[in-house]
Amino acid sequence: MPDFILHQYAGSPFSEKVRLLMGYLDLPSQQVEIPVIMPRPQLMPLTGGYRRTPVLQRGREMYCDTALIAKILIAQGEGQALLPQAQRAVIETVAYWADTFLFRVVVAVAFQPKALSGNPLFESDAEAAAFMADRAEFSKGSTALQMDLAVALSHFDLWLHQMNSQLGTQAFLFGQAPTLADFSVYHCLWFIAERPALVADLAVFPEVMRWFAQMTAFGHGRVQPMGAEDALQLAASEPFLAKQKVLSPSVSVCPIDYGLQPVTGALVEAEHVPDAYSVLRDEPGLGEVLVHFPRLGFRCVDL
Repeated sequence: MPDFILHQYAGSPFSEKVRLLMGYLDLPSQQVEIPVIMPRPQLMPLTGGYRRTPVLQRGREMYCDTALIAKILIAQGEGQALLPQAQRAVIETVAYWADTFLFRVVVAVAFQPKALSGNPLFESDAEAAAFMADRAEFSKGSTALQMDLAVALSHFDLWLHQMNSQLGTQAFLFGQAPTLADFSVYHCLWFIAERPALVADLAVFPEVMRWFAQMTAFGHGRVQPMGAEDALQLAASEPFLAKQKVLSPSVSVCPIDYGLQPVTGALVEAEHVPDAYSVLRDEPGLGEVLVHFPRLGFRCVDL
């Protein structure tokens, strides 16, 4: 049975980043197809209320945010070449830029009026209203995902021209082999390519499309479907975690940009997950669950 369980949904761009990374690393996984909108009754007990997609499960441990998930998978899949030491800082910076600013750009582009035709989330007025209400609740207290469409289109066009020029001299963003940055940029362009009305906007950049096809060819690896209830019960059946050193008895951890729903528990030291906030929770009916978040992009405050 694969060690990893990926909680995701088919249309999620960040899920696609992880799916593709698993394919490249040839890592087997079980995948739970979660609802696009709340409620997610089997997932929330595992994450403590964290709402972003995807989440990676390993027994009683949950890994949140693709920046951290990617590092866990790279370590497991011996994919250190994706983060070469001589370029690691700049690769991680580009990956973070793509996962934050570029993603903000493509959200505006992907949800422009002409791109909504054929989108299953907007097939009826009721479905559209439910989706918009869910995302409004998710983004409450934040404007981090908002961008004027004209501004987004201008930035997107400029970036694609620059990327197309650079890829005319090399196969991938940082040379002849992919790095983590390629996967972060890929999922943003995948989000656009999934909209039939926007495909022609990408087709005018031949080097970008060549690179995109190379990335797509990595596939999703060896995947087994899994039910949400099965994943929850698997966590409940796992042995309790080894004793962790408590750094603070009660903290709240949440992102700094959007999806500001906090996760609370005890901050503990988890040596096997460096550069992370590791929150130990006691979930009724489930017991201890250890939820990991990257330090970059998240805040941790004592309660």
